[in-house]
Amino acid sequence: MTHTVRRATLALLTAGAAAGAVLVPGAAAAAPVRGPDLQVVRSTETCSGAVVNRGDVTAGGVRVQWAGLVFDNIGIGDIPPGGSAPFGYVGCGISRSIPVFVVAYAGNGEAYPFDNVAQVNP
Repeated sequence: MTHTVRRATLALLTAGAAAGAVLVPGAAAAAPVRGPDLQVVRSTETCSGAVVNRGDVTAGGVRVQWAGLVFDNIGIGDIPPGGSAPFGYVGCGISRSIPVFVVAYAGNGEAYPFDNVAQVNP
């Protein structure tokens, strides 16, 4: 086993152990996760998408960052529980072969950050 393979294996095992610690049956399973829960949603419109707050707390100071042909970071304000906020991004019409990835994050934290990134162009 090469050094690189060992390091990659250790990283995967560490991530798996951390996920397992969260998913252990009976370990605070009855308590719901509280806080903002943002999700990036792809739009049918060209060069746009939306951020949805699936949490039970207002997501404050939400920012959207995208990387593709162009990199940018914009603020889209606060999103109440169950609400959404649209955003537009630059660079999608220049080259369809370059993927655009969008990340959303709230200034007051995130209950479940693993669905905060999405590829928004074909």
